[in-house]
Amino acid sequence: MCSPSETITPVKVSDCETNYDSSASWTTTLKYVLSAAFLSVSVLEFSLWFPFVLPGLTSAAAKTYIPAFFVYDDEHTKFDNTPWTYNTDYLLTIVMSILAIQCILARSDNDQKNQRSLRLRLYSASLLICYAISTLAGAWAHQHFLSVESLNTSRFRMFWFVCVGNVSFASCYMGLIGREVQRHFGVSGAMHMGPWWFWPAYGCYMSLTCGLGYISFKRPACDIFIAGCTQFPSTFYCLAALGIRKWPQQNSKKVAVGKETSIELVSPMYRAIYYIGFISNAPLLPVYPILVQYTDMTLGGVNTFLHTWLLLAWGMQGISLVHLCKAVSNGERRVGAATEKQQYSGGPALIYSIIMAPLALMATDYARMSFS
Repeated sequence: MCSPSETITPVKVSDCETNYDSSASWTTTLKYVLSAAFLSVSVLEFSLWFPFVLPGLTSAAAKTYIPAFFVYDDEHTKFDNTPWTYNTDYLLTIVMSILAIQCILARSDNDQKNQRSLRLRLYSASLLICYAISTLAGAWAHQHFLSVESLNTSRFRMFWFVCVGNVSFASCYMGLIGREVQRHFGVSGAMHMGPWWFWPAYGCYMSLTCGLGYISFKRPACDIFIAGCTQFPSTFYCLAALGIRKWPQQNSKKVAVGKETSIELVSPMYRAIYYIGFISNAPLLPVYPILVQYTDMTLGGVNTFLHTWLLLAWGMQGISLVHLCKAVSNGERRVGAATEKQQYSGGPALIYSIIMAPLALMATDYARMSFS
């Protein structure tokens, strides 16, 4: 024991340890910066390559996806102006706006729980608002730009950038939703969350390339499908965040009403709606060239069919996100998360494999063409 006259010298962290922590922080940041850059560039390249290698659709894709860089002509440009096209776009705008408001209002009487659900509610609403702005700009363009000459104006380019750019940037909010879903519902440690800026950086890159004309085709509708294809990493991230866990059985444990955790409040039906909603847009990429090249459907009929499909897919995304927001706002914070780590130890490897597999396929194809 020290005498009253003795003083205790505080232990100081050495400069070496401080520098090590700073170096580790910069190393981690650099790793994620390089990862975001690699993922952004490679996924854009993949999205521009993928439509042309789908089995049986090479010829249809070559006739459909003709690069334009916002320069249109009478020979190849097809842009529908019928009421069926722009009215169904307006309908999408209304439905997505209503669902976005419902996400914001998915609150409870408990301010602490509402604060915990705030980011998920904001990100979910932002994703749906992206959809709403995109379809609003698209509807206006289809209704008011009636000639090829009008498509070659800066005014159309601005409207169409808003339309396609919001679909491109939607990956940002999908990734951020995935982080929050992982935080509240995912298995602890099963998925790497990364820094918050990773997905905004990815979304900004896709929107920038859209504005520069790299996602621009003679048929402007093609732009949407390529922009949607760039969403596949964030889509699978959202699916894995909710799917990589063992869910409690509804009747296996009786929990007092009002004491359920957020996980216990998630209904199996809404989980299914979530999965279907996020993955169901994938078939549209091969379906579009089939419809425009191999059927007698009018462009208005094709667009109406596609918009109806989007209404169902995006609607299911919105409905399931409202449910998840309510679960976080009304549920108790989960406990015993450490015991979940044994459920799925291969979570990160699984999601990385799913994302890297198509990119590796593209690289293999490029290599084959280079050496043939």
